[in-house]
Amino acid sequence: MRHAANYEQGMKKSSYQLYALTDVGKRPNNEDQVGLFDGEQFKSIMVADGMGGHSSGEVASSIVVNTIVKMFSIEPKPENVWKAKKMLKRTIKRANSSIHKLSSTKSKYYGMGTTLVVALITDEETIVANCGDSRAYTYTKSSDSFKRITSDQTVVQYLYSLGSITKEEMLTSPKRHVLMNAIGISSGVNYDTFEIKNDYDILLCCSDGLTNMITDEQIKKILKDNVDNDIKDTAQILLDEALANGGLDNISISILEAE
Repeated sequence: MRHAANYEQGMKKSSYQLYALTDVGKRPNNEDQVGLFDGEQFKSIMVADGMGGHSSGEVASSIVVNTIVKMFSIEPKPENVWKAKKMLKRTIKRANSSIHKLSSTKSKYYGMGTTLVVALITDEETIVANCGDSRAYTYTKSSDSFKRITSDQTVVQYLYSLGSITKEEMLTSPKRHVLMNAIGISSGVNYDTFEIKNDYDILLCCSDGLTNMITDEQIKKILKDNVDNDIKDTAQILLDEALANGGLDNISISILEAE
């Protein structure tokens, strides 16, 4: 059974198009949250995949996205990449503290947390922060270059990096969905940061509800085939493909295209 997208938002500025959507998939409720920030000073797209019992996951993902967007709205334009990274660090720490405090003081939220992948696009370059197993990708038309920017913070990725398991074993391991890090699970927060040039045509952030249903090769083909189309259509094609392949989890996509 196909599921219509139950949330979407989109906006357009002079140099970039931004769009996001999320779908419940075959889960009983949606614990993902997507976010966009389209300010004059900088742009940002993000995806959070919540976890926890009952409604805790959706609370955690909502807190991290809403906190980041709210703080970005009052931040001045960062003068350089170093200051942009400091700004991103402040927002992530604030969100982590808010989630951890709530989970520590309210029993119904005990143990909640969320993944986060957020891309901050400045005049100089793009900064991507990743905590958990949500991902960021880029596609560049001129060089037909498709890149996965982030590395999953999961047990199987760690074991693979040590040479303890193969790529094939990663796909079938019972620990493949066990996270090494998440936002809100402790008073401190660990995340990876990546800096990339603004030479891409499409920047994609997504939850594992997408990447567990379609391969990187399929993602590349969809981005390549639709690089000249409206990003709303591109996002919908990605979602439809994941749903057609089973749609077992919440599926979330935030996408940015350079005009």
